[in-house]
Amino acid sequence: MPMTTRPETPVSVGRDSGAVDLSIQMLFGMIAVLFSMLLVFETTTYWHGRNVYNDAAAEGARVAAASDGTCADGISAATEAVRNTAGAWARDVHVSCIDGPVVTVTVAGGTPGLLVGAAGFRVRVSESAPKEQ
Repeated sequence: MPMTTRPETPVSVGRDSGAVDLSIQMLFGMIAVLFSMLLVFETTTYWHGRNVYNDAAAEGARVAAASDGTCADGISAATEAVRNTAGAWARDVHVSCIDGPVVTVTVAGGTPGLLVGAAGFRVRVSESAPKEQ
């Protein structure tokens, strides 16, 4: 019986074995995952900073609205609350107070940041409390 040979299949010159394609896909995938993680961290630090400033404004409004409290007391209490809670990342914090039947304390400052050149974002929060008689 004569031996039959199979016709040779042509080798595709333009087709890669897949190792390079997989490496490029992994590179872009890891960059996307890393950016997503940094975005989550940035959002978390923003909300943390906002909560710190909101708590400080509430404390300042509570102190300033007391029957024997003044706006100066509220500003001092809010500034101290930010200093105690935030530590070194709270920079350029500005506290203001409006006195009247309803006392309003506003705290503005920067949040810690990762993506935005470690500069963070600017946050401004206000809290109000009725003045005690």
